[in-house]
Amino acid sequence: MNRRRVAIGLACLALAALPRHWLEAEMLRHMLLQLPLLVAAGWMLASGGSRSTVTTAIARYDQHGVCGLAVLLFVTAYWMIPRALEQSITAPWAEAAKFASLIALGAILPGSLKRANWIVQLFFLGNFSWMMAVAGIQYQSMPQRLCNAYLLDDQVWTGIGLVTASVAIAAIWCWRLAPAFINNSNKDHHVTTTAEPRIDRHAGPRIL
Repeated sequence: MNRRRVAIGLACLALAALPRHWLEAEMLRHMLLQLPLLVAAGWMLASGGSRSTVTTAIARYDQHGVCGLAVLLFVTAYWMIPRALEQSITAPWAEAAKFASLIALGAILPGSLKRANWIVQLFFLGNFSWMMAVAGIQYQSMPQRLCNAYLLDDQVWTGIGLVTASVAIAAIWCWRLAPAFINNSNKDHHVTTTAEPRIDRHAGPRIL
């Protein structure tokens, strides 16, 4: 067990839960601060805890990380819906579902990303970033309030934040994956150059 990761996870959970009313008072803080904190809490707690039968069972059914990354798309798409976000403020069961689903998502993600190759990651994270960007553009362009609990200005700023976050996620993914591509290309180049026979370009035709 990694106690440091567990402590960070508990701290993220406390930051998301204790000032809950302050975080949920504005749409920007609710969507782009509280929700990521819940995912981070699940991520740290899962990666810092000991391997259990639950994680083993998840790994068995999450081949190549497809199921876990599909859960990422479904859960985040639901909590980007303004009505769902508003319902989590007014209904205790929706608030509990929000906490449980996002913490569970964070717990699933580390293993799914490890099991997924770059093509699977590109498909799902590309769709995730695109979905965030489209939602952010819609939030900015709508003349009416999409959520009765928040003002129109909050909606616009949240849209700007979603677009910025989508670009940042795509940039971080490319930055993390770039060294692997460079190493692979260098290895391929080395294998090709060492495998090629040395040919004297100035020599005449070879006679067997």
